[in-house]
Amino acid sequence: MSFVHNNENQPNILRATTRPGMKREIMPYFQPIVSLQTLQIYGYEALGRMVQGNEQKSLGPFFEDGTVSLEDHLRIDRILREKAIRTFAASDQSGCLFINIKPSWIYSQYNGKGSLYTLELLKQHKLSPVRLVIEITEEEFSGDLERLADIVKLYRDAGCIIAVDDVGSGFSNLDRIALIQPRIMKMDLNMLKKASVHDGYKALLRSFSAIATQIGASLLVEGIETKADLQLALEIGARYAQGYLFSVAEAELQPSNRYVELLFQEIRRYHDRNYQKFELLAREEQAWNAKMELIIGESIGWVDADERIEQLLPLLASSFCIRIYACRDDGFQVSSNHFLNEEGSWSKDASFRGTNWSWRPYFIPNILNMKRYKRGTMSTGYVDLDSNRMIHTFSYPSRDGMYLFLDLAF
Repeated sequence: MSFVHNNENQPNILRATTRPGMKREIMPYFQPIVSLQTLQIYGYEALGRMVQGNEQKSLGPFFEDGTVSLEDHLRIDRILREKAIRTFAASDQSGCLFINIKPSWIYSQYNGKGSLYTLELLKQHKLSPVRLVIEITEEEFSGDLERLADIVKLYRDAGCIIAVDDVGSGFSNLDRIALIQPRIMKMDLNMLKKASVHDGYKALLRSFSAIATQIGASLLVEGIETKADLQLALEIGARYAQGYLFSVAEAELQPSNRYVELLFQEIRRYHDRNYQKFELLAREEQAWNAKMELIIGESIGWVDADERIEQLLPLLASSFCIRIYACRDDGFQVSSNHFLNEEGSWSKDASFRGTNWSWRPYFIPNILNMKRYKRGTMSTGYVDLDSNRMIHTFSYPSRDGMYLFLDLAF
């Protein structure tokens, strides 16, 4: 999460660890992370605060300050980490504790001392490692990534859950994700906000959701401030959510069922909206199957695919179809691309003849389904590369072994 930088806090923070009795001013606060699967609080992220009287300040700027030495960062962090683990272990709350650790801290400490302080704390406070999430934070890391992955594996082998922060921004690149193999991927706040107004960012978010699925990770979206943010998180496949919509970080651990009603209402809203969307899609698929049955009729001998498509074009008027082409079952396109131009008439691009589409992940399963069920199928929505419009593709088998593909802009 982002913080406003305030260098004036730094001397006070450092003095707090050297003056007798002042270490108590440095405290962990806990922000809940909710599960969109169980509707319960899944875990609590420990965040550093300096508490003086009724005033508390974030230690985020301190840990982001490059002028502070590694030793001072580690000294403050160890105070916070020990207090967070001690507090969590002594509580009766279920769920997991999220601890933020920079890659450079893990790397330097293990290489220098051959031990991991956090695992020592778990033993000291009798907290099971399966209840600890090691969150590898975003920073520029110049060390050996494979060596870092080996050290992180020690946490994993002990039973800890590994998470990677700020996926899709800064230095949290795909190499790090591939090597560390996190169980949880946290999405970047700024990308989430951009996605709410730009389909390109929304597509990127969905791609990270696909990556998470492929590597066996769950997606956690942080920075959820509004119900609209939560709906977007649901759309991109998030399993967990975190942000001010639920709570700021607090000194006390909150009851696990605190947000059940809010989550139930928002998940019901998401379900109802998407149920209606897919119900409409199913009706469109049924209608297009009936339409194509009438248009194509009985068995057709295709001497030339372009000629046959040109016979169909007048029958597709006012049908939302913006492009049509034909392929064989081996993926090779046997027609030109026939497309609706800006003037509203049909044009064709012969350069697509002979191209192959079987490399697309959905192509072969789509063909097999059409062969088996002898009917067309409607895709889910996606952004068309040529027109930048949200479209659906209706695929339909003809009786002579060809397959028609109609791109529809509803």
